[in-house]
Amino acid sequence: MARPRVVLFLPSRVDPALGDLPAADLQPLELLHIAAPAEQAGYEVVLIDAMTEPSYLNRVVQACAGAVAFGSSCILGYQIYDGALVAQAVRAAHPDLPIFWGGFFPSSLPELFLRSGCCDAVCVGQGEITFVEMLRAAAAAGGRGRLQAELEQVDGLALWRDGAVRLQPRRKVAPLDELPPPAFHLIDLEQYYALNARSAQLGRRVRNRLPPPEPFKSGRPCRGLSYFSSYGCPEPCSFCCSPHIAGRRWVALDPDVLVERLVEIHREHPYDIIRFQDANFGVSEKRTRRFCQALIASGLEVFWNGTVEIRQICQYSEETLDLMKQSGCHLAWFGAEAASEETQRLIKKNIKEGQTDEAMRRMHERGIMSGLTYIIGYPGESAASMRETILHAAEMKWKYPSCSSEVFPYRPIPGSDFWQPSIAAGYRPPRTFEEWGRCFDYKFNSWFGQIPADVLRLWRRYTIMAPWFDGNAGGRGPVSRLIRRAAGWRLRHGRYGAPVEFKAFDVFRRLAGERAASVL
Repeated sequence: MARPRVVLFLPSRVDPALGDLPAADLQPLELLHIAAPAEQAGYEVVLIDAMTEPSYLNRVVQACAGAVAFGSSCILGYQIYDGALVAQAVRAAHPDLPIFWGGFFPSSLPELFLRSGCCDAVCVGQGEITFVEMLRAAAAAGGRGRLQAELEQVDGLALWRDGAVRLQPRRKVAPLDELPPPAFHLIDLEQYYALNARSAQLGRRVRNRLPPPEPFKSGRPCRGLSYFSSYGCPEPCSFCCSPHIAGRRWVALDPDVLVERLVEIHREHPYDIIRFQDANFGVSEKRTRRFCQALIASGLEVFWNGTVEIRQICQYSEETLDLMKQSGCHLAWFGAEAASEETQRLIKKNIKEGQTDEAMRRMHERGIMSGLTYIIGYPGESAASMRETILHAAEMKWKYPSCSSEVFPYRPIPGSDFWQPSIAAGYRPPRTFEEWGRCFDYKFNSWFGQIPADVLRLWRRYTIMAPWFDGNAGGRGPVSRLIRRAAGWRLRHGRYGAPVEFKAFDVFRRLAGERAASVL
């Protein structure tokens, strides 16, 4: 007897019109996690990822014929628009098919999806158990006619009632140890590995690509795996939607089980790097230490990276940090978010003066790269605070060259504490799927309304100098080396005057073309 079929689709992470490529070490984890319990419950799951399927629209519509439900997930950016286009095509071709959405953005703004007509319910927060109950509700309904009545029995949903969003009771977060492992057998990992190698050779811009470990900096292809080892985050940050969606809960997979699963995947499809997509990998020092010890004991010689809080790195023992390096940690991602303690209190991050410096030093001393980010332009932030943040980011960059220090304009996120204050301060949020889809490039598609003109000019000049200092701009010739040194001098001494040398380089490169390659 054929099992009831469910179709899952992950929208494109990049706008194909831009000619960019997505980082292929980002597998469709969101769907792999909800697919596993669905299969366990007796459903056949067809998973289609826009990254690896050139004609994904036609394939999704065809796969939905005879299916019991269609599901999708997205985060802020082009995925919203692309996913909506596909969902609308599915609705037009199969009007009686239930359509479900999940993920952080739909959880934050369910009204956008529910009032569109191409969504019957949004799963808010953790989805593994909720999704199975949604499928059972669809089966009991036998079509969309009685679907809403059945969905009202499911916790953790946002539904559309009388022209407004109705939130069902919040579902308790399920421990990851009680859930089946993600269904990696539904995708061809070798296809992702090959795409990753091919994108490096094509020379096109790759979105969301991380700096590689030392052995791969020469351009040698690497095979990357992504993994969720935890869910949620205990931090109360005002600019983030996670405190409201996950309720500041954090549940993590047992480190020994985690390593066993990683070893099993590596046995079938060897990889070089693990990219932990956790919102906050390093909450527990004890767990981090046990993970590193288990990874070393397994003999699995791979690199790994993940997100850790600055305060956690300051609290970790020297032994734990040494184990991180020994086990293959080549990069840690940090959100400093602001330089002043005044703004730290405003955003509820509460990093104390000197802690960012200490954390970056501890990483740099061990040869672990740091991906450090700051934000300027929060509602209520002073211009002095913004300037201090930019200068602090520059200090971390030249003081610890292994630290890639980025400064982004504040972007209002639905579901965060700052969402309504941003609107009150003049922010006009997008209203359509297409408009939300344009919120793609964090650095240039954000909100500049709270940033004074002089601070904005300072920020723009920093964004010109930073990639030069990091070696991500220019060429490899003597002129580029000279300008790179000039960028370092400017950052170190806070000289942000008109960057004439950078503009002159661009003009000369355009005029000389390929003839200038050896010089530049």
